[in-house]
Amino acid sequence: MNELAFHPIRGVARFLLATLASFVSSLLVNMILASLNPFQGETGQAFMRLFLGSSMLTGGMLLFLIQDSRLHGGRLLGWTLLAYIGSAQLLGHVETIAFNFLFNFGPREIVFLVISQALTALIFVPLVITVSGKWREPSTPIEDRTGEYLPKKLPSFLLRLGILAVLWYFCYMLAGFFIADPITHDYYAAKLPNLESINSWLPILQFFRGIAWTLLFILGIRIMNRPLRESGLLVGLAYGVFHAAGLLMPSPFMPPEMRLSHFPEIIVSLVLQGILVVSVMSFRKKTAVAAA
Repeated sequence: MNELAFHPIRGVARFLLATLASFVSSLLVNMILASLNPFQGETGQAFMRLFLGSSMLTGGMLLFLIQDSRLHGGRLLGWTLLAYIGSAQLLGHVETIAFNFLFNFGPREIVFLVISQALTALIFVPLVITVSGKWREPSTPIEDRTGEYLPKKLPSFLLRLGILAVLWYFCYMLAGFFIADPITHDYYAAKLPNLESINSWLPILQFFRGIAWTLLFILGIRIMNRPLRESGLLVGLAYGVFHAAGLLMPSPFMPPEMRLSHFPEIIVSLVLQGILVVSVMSFRKKTAVAAA
């Protein structure tokens, strides 16, 4: 039996259960921490529909990330937690703190965001692994569909990591300039009259975020176990969904058009970076094989 075969009824059932896992995880943590929550907002039919829609995105995409993985059990849990928390939460927290002059969050708000989201991940990820049936080693070994593509020598790896960190800044700015900035520029300029001053420190911040994103891509590509040619794009799509899904939810800190313009911007920038990670990291090996 092919372990990667797709069974439609089972696939739909797993998608629905993964959606439920995301929905219940967030709901449960919010209920437990309700008395500590400094954010007060309205909830209603529209909010719950968006909440469920966000759960469909994150639950289905996490299931897609791990369902063909060669990993299982505790190792899959650890690596997936690292990939999910890093892409969905940690790198978002970095920008929240860096751009906090737009939101004016206090320590209580920031600590609550970090703790509540981390607790949600600690419930959500194991539930999706359970839904996918990946706790036990499969009876038939799963083929390695990615292969070895990283440079074997550390200096070469570090050089490419640095190149990719620089390239991330251009992916970030390119998507922002063409997708978000035409909608968001006036809003941010009104909140920050010297908006252009950000350019003095933004490249440095994004360089280190680029290192983190690149390492997370390498991890996600290994988890997903897809053919190398498509893996960067697919992991970029997954990370984009994880990172941006929360923008679907109403927020008193950002108008709807701002949130929804950042949603495709984030996904496009991460898809571009994912493609570049695969291309740059595998470049020498491909040319060597071609020469042989």
